Amino acid sequence: MKILTSSEHAGRKAGLNDEPNISARYLYARFTALGYQPFYQSFEFKTGFFSTAKGHNVIATLPCSATQCDANIVITAHFDHLGGQPSSYYAGANDNASGTSTLLFLAQSLKLINRRHRVTFVATDAEENGLYGAKHFVNELDVNKRTILNINLDMLVPNKRKRLYVLHSKKTKSAVALLKQQPTESLRVKIVNSRYKMQRLMDNPRIDWHKASDHYAFAKENIPYLYFGIGEDKNHHTKRDTLESLDFSRFQLVVKFINNFMVELLDTPLEATN
Repeated sequence: MKILTSSEHAGRKAGLNDEPNISARYLYARFTALGYQPFYQSFEFKTGFFSTAKGHNVIATLPCSATQCDANIVITAHFDHLGGQPSSYYAGANDNASGTSTLLFLAQSLKLINRRHRVTFVATDAEENGLYGAKHFVNELDVNKRTILNINLDMLVPNKRKRLYVLHSKKTKSAVALLKQQPTESLRVKIVNSRYKMQRLMDNPRIDWHKASDHYAFAKENIPYLYFGIGEDKNHHTKRDTLESLDFSRFQLVVKFINNFMVELLDTPLEATN
């Protein structure tokens, strides 16, 4: 997170040039160091009525390790943010260096376990502009490698209430059952089955959490999802969203909770996740 929120990365804005930016290159190097063979998935996205820019997802794949393999699970976290200049920029520590760092942690951790499913790690670009990286990824999915679930990670460091929300779509019954079995320690995990319940919990009807992040690109194609996030954050999209504003002991609880869940999920047969 320290690197992603540094002045060198200057807010990780998508589309400033045609080549992968410093943040995308950093993620590519991290996946490579972990033993993966990552690749860039480039795409165009709209920046105005008559203008476009290029974004670059960074993708790495972890094969199934079981004798009988089931389908594909996609874990997403957007790495882009609002940009700025090295002297004054939007660091985007919670949004979404937290999710991106967790994605990298899972890429390291899940290599060591038995896996009934193929796992695709996708660090998406241009989420802030309109979920463009996720939309492009979904449009390019290989129909011969059936994707059964999206795990989306976006803003994972809780405030002092220690609350983590997991919004889920339909056809996630067994995954949700596994979630409910996970020890939460001092976390207050709220598992939510509708956007309307999320709005009530937040006391804010203006945000449609079903459409609020990359999981919506999967939902539009009828791919089930689990969206992990803290909901509203007073520092969201401000220059106060820095490492110094975060409590890393709470973040560690979240990462541990998600990792434990993923370990069990990857050892769950295909029919149990539908």
